[in-house]
Amino acid sequence: MSAGGRRRRRGGRKSSSLAGDPLDLFLDAITNALGVVMFILLMVVLFGRSSDSKSDATVPNAAEVREARDLEDQRQQLQAKLDALPPAGDPELNARWNAANKAFQKLEDELTELLSEAQRREADASVAATKLAELRKVLEKLAAEASKKSASATPPSGFVRVSRFQQDQRKSVILLLSGGKLSRFRATAETKEISAPVSGFAVTDAVSAAEGVSRALDGFQPATYRVELLVWEGSFAPGKMVEQALLDLGFDSNPLPVRAGTSVQSGTGGVQ
Repeated sequence: MSAGGRRRRRGGRKSSSLAGDPLDLFLDAITNALGVVMFILLMVVLFGRSSDSKSDATVPNAAEVREARDLEDQRQQLQAKLDALPPAGDPELNARWNAANKAFQKLEDELTELLSEAQRREADASVAATKLAELRKVLEKLAAEASKKSASATPPSGFVRVSRFQQDQRKSVILLLSGGKLSRFRATAETKEISAPVSGFAVTDAVSAAEGVSRALDGFQPATYRVELLVWEGSFAPGKMVEQALLDLGFDSNPLPVRAGTSVQSGTGGVQ
């Protein structure tokens, strides 16, 4: 094959390939444009649905509106209460708080001390009660023994002692004490016995004893008179108080115990 023939073949191929290129470019353009249109339509559909769903979600119903109003009312009430409270750094409030804490601590300490003291006193009271019970037992035992001894003992026929004033030149004043009552005996020439009085000044304590002695010896002086005190059985305790009152007034006294239900002989020198 000659060189001229080869050139003609190559030239024919080149011209045919150039004639087919515009169609391919057109088809590519049409395809690309259709793809872009389809993409745009797809995006429009998707964004349209999203906006519809968002618009539906943003529309509140009546229950949500009421709940929102209630929450707003509660917020306003809490805000009002918060505004009514004093500031956290209020000096007066801090001072009152500190004073209240100190007072509370003081009261708590006092309460603790009082509880401890109450416990101590309760323990002391328990010990005292135990001792008292023991003393009562001892007292009951002694009382029983004394009762036995007094029941078995034979009392003397008389309790009159011999007067130690028989040689005294002073006049004799006789005081009688029976049943806790004090009186002065007024003797006559015919008086032979001195019996227990049925009336007189009641002697219950030291004060009444002093008053009764003062009344009975009104007008009598210790320098010219001596006292013989007759005390019947049952009045020995008041007799001690009367004897002390006589000593306080400066009188010499001779206490004479007398058995209950008996009388004492009387003479010119007093009690015999």
